[in-house]
Amino acid sequence: MAETQSSSTRYSQIFLGVLVSLAVLGALKLSKDVMIPLVLSFFCFLLFNPLLRRLDKFHIPKLISVTFVMALLLFIFVAAGWFVIMTADTLVRLIPFYAEKVASLDRLLSSRISTFVEIPAGTSFLSVLPVNWSSLAISSLTSVSNKFLSITKVAMLVYIFFLFLLLERQSVIPKLLAAVPKSKGMKIAVMFERITRQISKYLLLKAVISALTGVFFFLTAVVTGLDLPALWGVLAFIFNFIPSIGSVIITTLTILMALIQFAPDWTNVMYVAILTISTQMILGNIIDPRLQGGQLNLSPFVILVSLSLWGYIWGLPGMFISVPLTSVLQILCANIKSLRPIAILISSGKSYQRETTKQRALERYLRKQEKLKRGEHPSAQHMAEAEDAEATQDYHKGDFILPENFGDKK
Repeated sequence: MAETQSSSTRYSQIFLGVLVSLAVLGALKLSKDVMIPLVLSFFCFLLFNPLLRRLDKFHIPKLISVTFVMALLLFIFVAAGWFVIMTADTLVRLIPFYAEKVASLDRLLSSRISTFVEIPAGTSFLSVLPVNWSSLAISSLTSVSNKFLSITKVAMLVYIFFLFLLLERQSVIPKLLAAVPKSKGMKIAVMFERITRQISKYLLLKAVISALTGVFFFLTAVVTGLDLPALWGVLAFIFNFIPSIGSVIITTLTILMALIQFAPDWTNVMYVAILTISTQMILGNIIDPRLQGGQLNLSPFVILVSLSLWGYIWGLPGMFISVPLTSVLQILCANIKSLRPIAILISSGKSYQRETTKQRALERYLRKQEKLKRGEHPSAQHMAEAEDAEATQDYHKGDFILPENFGDKK
């Protein structure tokens, strides 16, 4: 009877947790006009946090450090706005040229395909689709210009929120210690401090990798003669913050642009494809994981799910900050006993695979030792292999991070 009541209570708690989660996600979607600037300002604060700590180490007065960081962020916002306006204006003027290049490429592909498949004379891919691509591109660029005012409004809110976060950054932990009972206050303060350090490191390294990606895309465009090299460099920098699909999108767009511009000269198209794909493979699959060092240990499937979820809730800004938000959720769940299974499920699971392999090797070694005691002598080679496996396997903790392990280097 007691077990039935306990099971019923557990299911009720799970059902209630699901309902609360859905209610929170719904509230976040409805309040996105306020929450997006607030969350973006918080991540801007985390991005600049290492710089602020460095200034504090040099005993720079608070007023000077805050003024310097605010001026730096203002410069970034103004430069980004100027770049968007100038790029949109340039693209509007180049639309007729690219429309003709697209039509020429369409005729070329139609003629090549007609040698293999019989198609009616004068038929092309663009003629099949009832879309005026030139008008569609111009209207899209015009809509970007029309939305500039709303983007400026969001940037102003981010700037204001960021200022107040800077002014209160040194009083957050003392307020937590004063507001929460002492036994829990220290744990919460430590957790908050280590979360900010971990997410700050992730954002900083991601910004560095994205900047390198943008530089290489820019150099690729300059070397191959691809138009608007600065645009491709900036887009590569921006889209690299979107996990998994961001690099695929910008690489595909760059290759497609090279195809439109250079066809039927396939040499430059191949150069652009090789250089951009190599950049993404080296920086995204080799250098980025080594620099991150497993700081955000999330399952690739969970990353894609969070990308879709936060993209649905907050649109494009949600896609950019989906990984840090999911990492914060993982750390919080890891430090709440009843939610710790969620932290394990959304982790990458690599350390659990290593633990399982180690445990199996140990069990095989113990079984062979038991056989040896019973007089069943295993071969010396098997004994050596088992001992080597046991000696070379390291013990790894779980993928989630406990309070005492926050921020530790792996």
